[in-house]
Amino acid sequence: MLRATMPLVGFCLLFGLGMPAGEVAGQAKAILEEQSNFGPALAYLEDRMFLAWTGRDAKLNVMRSQEGVDWSGKVILEERSEHPPSLASFNGRLFIAWTGRDGKINIMRSDEGIDWRAKIVLEEQSDLEPNIVALDDRLYLLWRGRDDKINILQSTDGIDWIGKVTLEERTRDRPALTSHAGRLYISWIGRGDEKINVMRSTDGIDWGGKVILEEQSNVGPGLASFGDYLFLTWVGRSDFKLNVMRSLEGIDWRGKVILEEQSEQSPMLSAFWDRIYLAWTGRDAKLNVMGSRDGLF
Repeated sequence: MLRATMPLVGFCLLFGLGMPAGEVAGQAKAILEEQSNFGPALAYLEDRMFLAWTGRDAKLNVMRSQEGVDWSGKVILEERSEHPPSLASFNGRLFIAWTGRDGKINIMRSDEGIDWRAKIVLEEQSDLEPNIVALDDRLYLLWRGRDDKINILQSTDGIDWIGKVTLEERTRDRPALTSHAGRLYISWIGRGDEKINVMRSTDGIDWGGKVILEEQSNVGPGLASFGDYLFLTWVGRSDFKLNVMRSLEGIDWRGKVILEEQSEQSPMLSAFWDRIYLAWTGRDAKLNVMGSRDGLF
């Protein structure tokens, strides 16, 4: 089902006087030699961060790091996808979700990110990747249906999935999902105007508080909770630059930061220890990971 390989990672690190290698003013950036046609996924389990992506051979890959700079322990799964995977930690396990080449959504689990098992194939289908996240005692799965509508399922064990909700909201790219301050948040680009939308829910069933931002993108956004804030990232529609904003409750958004980094794929955010990490695929197809202590990058 999978095989482990020796690390195949190269780094382009930033250096600062009196700071550890790879760190400048609270930032840590790594450029991996690994390549993908899609954006990567990030999640943490215990004392490690995990990065997953779809290789150019369509196989799913997973690597791990203790600080977000040095990545090793690459595992190549035999599972294949035409889209990127999603990662989440839940009940001491790491879960990976992806869309199979038949369009069906798949889920597997691992205790340490190396040996993956208990594959579940759902009847739900999508033309894009799903998104998976944990809140309290449940896992939540989000995906765009083939009718462009946003769908949510939930599970207490990652095996049996129930409570399907189909929203009337539509998008042409994959929606983002995260948990923050006891709520679930989703974000997506509107179909037609490409404006970024955000909604929230306390149970994954009833959704409200919809906010439509003036920000636009051609690809799906990313969401993550860090400290007191909910963070949103997206690729600028015309300049392909990465953007980051923050909000306390998902309604009022401020502190927009425009990075010089560029991508044509959906970026990803994830918090780990005292930093929030931004992961993206560069325009050269290489995977990038950058950490920030304050979310200003």
